[in-house]
Amino acid sequence: MNRSIRWIARTAILLALTVMFQSLRLWIPAMPSNISQTVVGSLVNLCLIVAAVMMGIRGGLIIALAAPIIALIQGFTPSPVLVVPIAFGNFVLVVMASLLYDKNPILAVVTGAVLKFITLYLGVVKIVLPFFLPNAPDKMRAALSAQFSWPQLVTAGIGGVLAVGILTVLRKSVREE
Repeated sequence: MNRSIRWIARTAILLALTVMFQSLRLWIPAMPSNISQTVVGSLVNLCLIVAAVMMGIRGGLIIALAAPIIALIQGFTPSPVLVVPIAFGNFVLVVMASLLYDKNPILAVVTGAVLKFITLYLGVVKIVLPFFLPNAPDKMRAALSAQFSWPQLVTAGIGGVLAVGILTVLRKSVREE
């Protein structure tokens, strides 16, 4: 198969998995929001890291941008202004995974998770909420502040651990092609 067709197909599969994982919120509506965030966030971060390592920065960035747009369309992102910092946090994770994974997978996961957490916290809690959503209801501000703080570090870390295991298997099967 042509190399560019293979790249497109694999990126599309990872994007489809990302959409499917984000849709778990629709399929399991009774799931408490903190558990939903942990499960869905971890699986989306898994896809971001796998895409970054297997498809390179470009493939990872496609998914990094598509994921928050899809969450907005699905109604899980309460304001369009949040798409930018979420995409940027995803970009940071993708770039770190892509640049560092082959050197040291643990360093890639830890660095990517920490920098994504910092990016999202600063972007949402310190920039978007005070400057773009200053009149948002207190309940929404509290929920977004909680959602875009330490849970982001946890979900990126879990997604990273899962990605390391899956990438070990995927890379063996790709070498055998």
